[in-house]
Amino acid sequence: MLKRSLYTNKIINPYLLKSIWPIIKAIFKEPFNRRINGNDFFLPVTLLTLTKRINALTPQSQHQWGTMQPAQMLHHLNLATGSAIGFFDLPNESYFLSRTVFKWLTVDFLSEQPKGLLIPLNFKIDTSEHFDFKQEKELLLEILEIACEGRYVKDWGPHPYFGIMNKNEWGRLLTMHIEYHLKQFNV
Repeated sequence: MLKRSLYTNKIINPYLLKSIWPIIKAIFKEPFNRRINGNDFFLPVTLLTLTKRINALTPQSQHQWGTMQPAQMLHHLNLATGSAIGFFDLPNESYFLSRTVFKWLTVDFLSEQPKGLLIPLNFKIDTSEHFDFKQEKELLLEILEIACEGRYVKDWGPHPYFGIMNKNEWGRLLTMHIEYHLKQFNV
């Protein structure tokens, strides 16, 4: 935890530096990716599809990459999605470059979350942390139900790293992020 707080407010930090290569690889893959319409996140069929996929996840599901276990991944998605709509109050890690260049690159330009992205820091789950799978799954489904109804800018808080985002940006980011982690567990 001490290490995290030492780097949280520094613009150039080891986590950002380790994220540069995955971002570069994603830029080169981008012409081959399907563009994401952030407004699709708010369609009822999206919630239905996400719910089915999340319900297919079990505590024994194996990750295809990374180190998180299923309950840790669910908690991670709860933090990321829930902080956007007021379930969690995460510290502001944003600064000018994160709200402009990095936001444009990872939210507006890319259509797929790069594997190996290590920002923002407060979404990172330590592999030694344990969470109740059933509780985390139920919370994520509740958060998603509320998030999919959040059709107005006033429904969304600022992102801890990218700052204020509009509905389409939130929809794009959540679609990419949730898709990334569900694919990580092959659901």
